[in-house]
Amino acid sequence: MYSISASYLGDQCGGTPYAINIFRDNNCSIETCSPSSNTSSADMRTVDCASDYIQAARDKFGSSPYIIELVFRDENCSDFGMGYGYPASGTCVGGYTANDSYYVIASLNKDGSASLELYPDRSCLSESLYSVESGDKEAVQTHECDANWFKWYSSNDAGDTSGSTLTSGSVSGDSSSAALSNGDILGIILGSFVFLMVFLVAVFLRLRQKLKSNASTIDSLSATSAASIEAAIRGQTGLWNDDIITTKRIPRDKVQTEKLISRGSFGEVYAGIFNGQQVAVKMLLSASRDNITLVNEFLAEAKMTATMDHPHIVSFVGVAWDSLTDLCVVLEYMDGGELRSLLNSYLESKKPVGFDREKATIALQVCHALTYLHSLMPSIIHRDLKSRNILLDKNMQAKLSDFGISRERLDRTMTAGVGTSLWMAPEVMLGEHYDDKADMFSFGVVLSELDMHTLPYARAKKENLDSNGREMIDSILLQKVALGKLQVEFSNPKPRSIGELGRACISIDPTERPSAAEALYRLQVILSKRRIV
Repeated sequence: MYSISASYLGDQCGGTPYAINIFRDNNCSIETCSPSSNTSSADMRTVDCASDYIQAARDKFGSSPYIIELVFRDENCSDFGMGYGYPASGTCVGGYTANDSYYVIASLNKDGSASLELYPDRSCLSESLYSVESGDKEAVQTHECDANWFKWYSSNDAGDTSGSTLTSGSVSGDSSSAALSNGDILGIILGSFVFLMVFLVAVFLRLRQKLKSNASTIDSLSATSAASIEAAIRGQTGLWNDDIITTKRIPRDKVQTEKLISRGSFGEVYAGIFNGQQVAVKMLLSASRDNITLVNEFLAEAKMTATMDHPHIVSFVGVAWDSLTDLCVVLEYMDGGELRSLLNSYLESKKPVGFDREKATIALQVCHALTYLHSLMPSIIHRDLKSRNILLDKNMQAKLSDFGISRERLDRTMTAGVGTSLWMAPEVMLGEHYDDKADMFSFGVVLSELDMHTLPYARAKKENLDSNGREMIDSILLQKVALGKLQVEFSNPKPRSIGELGRACISIDPTERPSAAEALYRLQVILSKRRIV
């Protein structure tokens, strides 16, 4: 049995889905229309269960053009891994993969080939292109296994009846019934014309109503006073009136921004000054500041960070705004930068691999932060732990940051596939249930980074080249990780070492991973020794 999950934009599950995901799931359960956890564009989703997953995916797209990509675990394409489907619109849409959330341009080309361009942000700008997956004309037409262990299907397939509720027998008959009189033809034409006119009038009235609504919304957001903006958003979200946000609000004119530190898909961080103290100022990108959804998510992250109180979590200073365009979150300034930058410098200077006291202490401090998060009621799962989200101060004290996709663990387990793929636990990759042990897998990957200085799976990518000399693509690499065929490296996995702890953290079975508290104890024991191993 297979699970076919379709994601939709808006609050309903009608029309063409923005993405379809296919997984093997013997315990599949049907969902009619429920909120989606996708972090790109889709808001609602349905889940169908079927043995013929290809036809089930075709039916979801109906008469719209589409591309379906099936990913297999072997070169003969006999062991199914997962599948994706996208509308072949040639435009940027929010697409979800098991590895991460991306924005996708799916295209059926004139030469019969198909391509999927993956981007990390909703602009789908060429300079931010993450990867391209494509099938040539033969692969798309024959559905044969290609060199990347993919199979391709599309709306161009001959005899495709997806979306149709009629069998072939329902439109065919004997020769006498197939012939139509001139009167029949005229009646059909007139009936179609009347239907078309009614349809066009309905569309016109609907568009006019929508334009009036949009104009009203734009007018309400154009005012720059804090009061008018809060009023516009209050009716939709309430976060602007949230007690935590309002009590942490600081004067916007007291916050000064200086040089740019970093820029991501939706936001940027500046060095700044508040009340004479150096701070980090986090803001949305200018193109995102009038998007209520993104503003809301930004405030949700601010609220989450504001509730944290731990010496190894970046401190929250306040949130400030005079208008929607200058909303910012003010955080503790970490002048040591990202852990990833430090490890890159170690790599360039050829610093010996392994754990010294400094690196072991960083691991201990990160584990302190995880233990704190997981001990809260309800516990908080970070869900995006990686070296870039671990910041250092001038004294090399490590602090955890970036709670943009963290969630309170209100349910026993969750299934939202979010995070950064190379650090992600197998159960999250596969869309399965997960808990705080997913953070421990990511922590194990971070321990490998601290040990080896390289990005995760760097050696595996270089040593597993295809016939064209290209490095292993992420989709294949992550399949191997999910199957336990590939792991991050450690220089010294001996008993009672940090390497051994790291290996335990990256166990495929979440129950075999230590808890944050258990890992913390083991690190404390190791650090109590004179010699770090």
